[in-house]
Amino acid sequence: MASKETMTHFVSAGMEIVQAANAAMAQLEMPEETKRRIHNAEREVLLATRGMIDAVLAEIEKEMPKDAGELKKVPIKRKSD
Repeated sequence: MASKETMTHFVSAGMEIVQAANAAMAQLEMPEETKRRIHNAEREVLLATRGMIDAVLAEIEKEMPKDAGELKKVPIKRKSD
């Protein structure tokens, strides 16, 4: 499995591809079929990004201590007057 840094870089690169495709479609006149193909490619990039985010989250959760966030009752003894 790739490192968290590699997966994070992949997510960033995927988002840049989506942004570049949207910018190109806004500036260029292109056939509807081309637009449809770009939208389909964007969808696939976003789905891949979702998968990579899930993988990064799973790795982060593995590194977290298991007892983090558990509440423990601590008895407090009061001094008698």
